[in-house]
Amino acid sequence: MALPSSGQITINQIHVEAGGGSGSQAALNDADIRAMIGKGSTAQNAFNEYYGVSAAAPTGTYKGRTLTTGNGFPAGYVTLSSGTKIVVVTLQLAGSNNTYVTLGGTNMTQACKIDTVSSNSGIWQAAPTSAVYYLVTSTSGSTYVTGNGGSGRSVAHIWEITGYNSSTPTATATAQNTNTSSYSKTISLSTQYNGITIGSGVTEDTNPAGSVTVSNSDSLQQIDLEGATNHYSWRDQGTSLGTTSYVCTQNNPASNIVSGSTIQQLAAAHWK
Repeated sequence: MALPSSGQITINQIHVEAGGGSGSQAALNDADIRAMIGKGSTAQNAFNEYYGVSAAAPTGTYKGRTLTTGNGFPAGYVTLSSGTKIVVVTLQLAGSNNTYVTLGGTNMTQACKIDTVSSNSGIWQAAPTSAVYYLVTSTSGSTYVTGNGGSGRSVAHIWEITGYNSSTPTATATAQNTNTSSYSKTISLSTQYNGITIGSGVTEDTNPAGSVTVSNSDSLQQIDLEGATNHYSWRDQGTSLGTTSYVCTQNNPASNIVSGSTIQQLAAAHWK
């Protein structure tokens, strides 16, 4: 159970959350207490830094992808684990008009989405969608994922999160590359100690396929479709407290891309 997010907080509450016995001797500089906010033995810390902190660390597991190279949503089946979990679907659609995703017939909650055309006329004038949806469910086995939007070359990546404190993301962010001289874009969001970030990205093609990289990620899933777009999703598990930035880089753009004319649509959500 997480510590209070405001008001009075005691060393005993902090110690119990760290796994200590109630009423036993403790200090802010104890290793188990400092570990909850990622502080070293010589670093200063204060009571207010423990607001909302939990010793628990959510775990994210990749469950697979659905895709289409034709028009419409990349609907398909995914095999879910037993037990209650957060199912996260990241979308990378060619085209826009996405307004919903359902998992096993139940509407998911949209955490964040970006599907705008670039304001820079030198950038690929398309409106691909990058979005993150989530749902707490105990559904297991083969489960159908569907939704709307998409006009070809679209992918949905599916993850499960267990061991979480709250099903609602603590932070979300979106970003778009509008720089004609760069094939990288950074997306940043506020992260909790021992939290988990799930991100979504779509960009023009890479050569060789699978050449996108995402800094600070510990798992990256990606696929190139029809030599036109790269669709990827990443996980960062066991995050640090503060602002975490993810540099998404389109390495070795394919020869069919006009130099300086790329776009990246990025979306990310964080849970604790």
